[in-house]
Amino acid sequence: MNLQEIDAKAEAIARQYNPDKLAPFPYEAIVKDNANLDIIFLDLEDDSVSGVILYEDTGKQFNILINATKHPNRQHFTLGHELGHYFLHQDLLKEEKGLVDGEGSLDNTNILYRLDNPAEKNRIETEANHFAAGLLMPEDLVRDAWDATADIEECAKIFNVSTIAMSIRLTELGLVS
Repeated sequence: MNLQEIDAKAEAIARQYNPDKLAPFPYEAIVKDNANLDIIFLDLEDDSVSGVILYEDTGKQFNILINATKHPNRQHFTLGHELGHYFLHQDLLKEEKGLVDGEGSLDNTNILYRLDNPAEKNRIETEANHFAAGLLMPEDLVRDAWDATADIEECAKIFNVSTIAMSIRLTELGLVS
């Protein structure tokens, strides 16, 4: 899947689960509609881990863990990123049992997955980031917010993302250079 297809998929999921076009994106509808998905916010001892998605064979369950010690904007984007893995990489998750977003590990049980192939890791992380951007900052809503504010910081606040994430999205959409 190329990045344009990923953006289109993310925006379609945003329309499906956020028909009222709320910002920031309301995740609850995704969890409610996907019985095999659970999202847990918890304080992780390893501060270098932002989020994790795990797959459990026995219950055919996906669990997203978000590090609650991170800034709320980081938590929000990390959740979008992990949902990217959920919607884009389920076969990989089922095979490897999970992905860690960040360095370090949660414990010593070796249940966390780390790609040995840097090119493959870069590809799936890039895909998850593009998905998160499209889900959290759909093009039409970003254009409306930009038309109303023309301010990166204000737009970032509206979507509950960092100014860096908003700057990248605005640049990708050709609204700023």
